[in-house]
Amino acid sequence: MDNQEIFFDSKMIANLLIAFALLFSAIYYFNNAEEIEGEVNTVIVNALKDANNSLAEHDTPRK
Repeated sequence: MDNQEIFFDSKMIANLLIAFALLFSAIYYFNNAEEIEGEVNTVIVNALKDANNSLAEHDTPRK
């Protein structure tokens, strides 16, 4: 009885929940990797364009 109580302690349950969350995240990522990659690329490109436009607007009045 003591061994079973020690096996299912709070740390073990927390570790199992984290492991299942990581496993679920990995499966979700592999199923949707292309779509996720496209969205990330879009966000990064748009952020770089915004930064470029901001720098261009900031430098224009000095000239």
